[in-house]
Amino acid sequence: MSKTVKLEKSQAFLLSVAVGFLVPILIPGVGIDYTYFFIIAIVLMAWFAIKWNSVKRLLYRSSLLETILGVLLIGAVYAYDILLQKRVGLLDDIVIFSGIVVAFYGIKSFKLFWVPTVYGIVLLLGYQLENAIPNYVALQNWMAGVMASSMDLLGINATVSGHIVTMNSSVGPLLLNVEGDCTGVQGILAFGMLSTLAILDVKVKVSKLIPLFAIGFLGAFLINIVRLFGVFLTFEYLGVNLGNEVHVYLGYLLFIAWVMVFWMLAFRYLVPPVAHGSSSLASPATPPPPPGKPPTSL
Repeated sequence: MSKTVKLEKSQAFLLSVAVGFLVPILIPGVGIDYTYFFIIAIVLMAWFAIKWNSVKRLLYRSSLLETILGVLLIGAVYAYDILLQKRVGLLDDIVIFSGIVVAFYGIKSFKLFWVPTVYGIVLLLGYQLENAIPNYVALQNWMAGVMASSMDLLGINATVSGHIVTMNSSVGPLLLNVEGDCTGVQGILAFGMLSTLAILDVKVKVSKLIPLFAIGFLGAFLINIVRLFGVFLTFEYLGVNLGNEVHVYLGYLLFIAWVMVFWMLAFRYLVPPVAHGSSSLASPATPPPPPGKPPTSL
């Protein structure tokens, strides 16, 4: 006799998020933007890994009206993309996620879920800054010089001219252009803010937050250097095709890895663990209340 598997509400919620993001693949003429899907999926996985216990303990319940509102939000995204025959992008995923949150837990639950929602908005704004932020020539040239010097240290013949690095590989000369997105300015802003947003819901002094903010942005900057190093090595040893793929996705993996490490260290710093048993034991000088009489509230 088979047993029926019953999902907990938190598990059903997580499954609905996954289905909501993937359903557009089955819609003719729509599909998903795999780059943005990859970004939002990793961001949410990182957040759920840290906050999963909070999600499981969430007691908010959506009303019928909120459930309908959430479903309408999701349906509106699908209808809009079907009408324009466009792929589901980052903003669409943010609305879909918000709709699922409202449908399951109601609007009040954004006391918890505002953080991953803001993540998506910050990432979206970070990439939109590309049109507003000029390309910093000095930064481009400096990073190109760092990459050329790094390759020379590894015995790879590399020369630099401005922001162009020339490497001699087994397939011939490679001209690698370190400009625009390669400087990582947009990504540093987006992921630097991403690094620090998770700790904003921890009530601590501003004097403790400022150095953590600085570390978050500095870490994002250094991670971009590591990303470029990995991209250059891939072009050199594994070819142009794989190099182009690594150029697109390696940064996301490294940045999210940095964000998770930063979060763990930051929470340890901001919320030190309570000594075992220190808060659960009553003071010996305080006698217990008489049987049957409730303790006095102060």
